[in-house]
Amino acid sequence: MSDIPPDALVNILSRLPVKSLLRCRSLSKTERALIDSPHFVNLHTKQSMKTDKLLVSSKCTHSSTSFRPLNLDSPQTSVELETPFDTTNFPNVLGTCHGLVCLSNMPFDRFIVLWNPATQKHKVILTPMVYPSRSNVLIDFNQVGYDHVNDDHKVVRLIQTGGYVWLNSMVFVYSLKLNMWRSVEQRFPYYFNLALCQGQGVCVNSVLHWLVSKQPHLGNDLLVSFDLVSQSFRLVPHPECFNSDMITSLGVLGGCLCVVGHRELRSIDVWVMGEYGVKESWSKLVALTPGNVSRCVFLSVRPITYLKNGKEVVLEVNQQWFEIYDLEKKTSRQIMIGDASRRISTYVYQETLVRL
Repeated sequence: MSDIPPDALVNILSRLPVKSLLRCRSLSKTERALIDSPHFVNLHTKQSMKTDKLLVSSKCTHSSTSFRPLNLDSPQTSVELETPFDTTNFPNVLGTCHGLVCLSNMPFDRFIVLWNPATQKHKVILTPMVYPSRSNVLIDFNQVGYDHVNDDHKVVRLIQTGGYVWLNSMVFVYSLKLNMWRSVEQRFPYYFNLALCQGQGVCVNSVLHWLVSKQPHLGNDLLVSFDLVSQSFRLVPHPECFNSDMITSLGVLGGCLCVVGHRELRSIDVWVMGEYGVKESWSKLVALTPGNVSRCVFLSVRPITYLKNGKEVVLEVNQQWFEIYDLEKKTSRQIMIGDASRRISTYVYQETLVRL
């Protein structure tokens, strides 16, 4: 490679998959220093972010979690990934962000794992345990996100204790770059109704989002966000269709925030915020009804990604199969994944060289 101009070499290498780059590192000290440099890692990450890959986790009752990359053109040919840790100890997938997968153990998520499937490196992180004595723990969860300003992967841990009369929320942020937890002083006066809120929060534009309410045991009628850069909470405008009686969940589609509304388990609407933070930019993108879907009982629906043609949306349904929804024809077709005995969760991820 010595005959290739340095800029051209960097440009070529930045477009290679991680597996090829790991081989290139063994060619010489020069290539290793180049590929390991923060500048190249960031450049390669920017290239990787242009191509979404799908990672499917699946699990049977009382078994370990398995992972496999998914090609929708040939879903049955994917090969299970090896993990450098025992997934029976970390059964909960908290999400993916900027090339990393975040998992946790039970109970109370005492430890979490950050895992890079491309490099097969991982990091086990001890979470802060600060429950007041004799307290009633209402909720305890972690959410992964990426701070693009500081080029830092972060995990937000939220613990709520209390009851009808009082509510105490404690928020901590873990920085991968600093390898430490810090507490957030801003008050979080909201409740989570887990019966009406499916799944975890989501990260869009370095901001985490959750569905919440102002009162306990009410519908999730508010959309709250946490900015990973400023480390502050604020409310985000939700679509007009928002109904506190709906079973709702959040998603990300094409980099945009989504709200999924379930009505009587037989009708699903997916709303997308086209311009972040602008209430008027919410629009209904998908409407699943018994008229356009043969299997019409929806226990859960998650928007995953657009197909390359940009005219079809991939939706994960009931943690068992995919609906490919045609945005122009308003029809859908099914793709089955595996067998009905396993529950799947599908995540968008990118191959990166992010070090752990």
